[in-house]
Amino acid sequence: MARALPSPLERLWRRIRKIFEYRPPQNLIAIILMLLSIFLISGGIYDISMPTRGAIPYGSGFLFLYPSLHDQLLSESIAVMVIYALGAAGLILIYQSVKYRRNPSQASMLIQVGIALLIIAIIILEVALYSWKLGFGF
Repeated sequence: MARALPSPLERLWRRIRKIFEYRPPQNLIAIILMLLSIFLISGGIYDISMPTRGAIPYGSGFLFLYPSLHDQLLSESIAVMVIYALGAAGLILIYQSVKYRRNPSQASMLIQVGIALLIIAIIILEVALYSWKLGFGF
């Protein structure tokens, strides 16, 4: 006896159920959440909702950091996203160093590189804030 072909509605229901039962890997979810939080913290919503420029003409060159706390340029937002990603990479390296507890030299190297990336990101952000945005350095 031949088996009857499923109706289009049954095939559609199977596809929908297959989509809802899909479970993405945890690493993918963590990466997406990290990128989303970096985007939100660095002013991505502001860049989308407000008309922003990439740079401002200034004298014979361009300004890529707006000299005020109340506005932000697109290039500034992208730079902050990259710097936050650098700091997040440092934290991830520090976290991953625990996997190499049997190899202390590699664990120590990962911790040192992670701390260096984190400190570099913090220093760059603080210098940009205090010397340019608040006007204390110039």
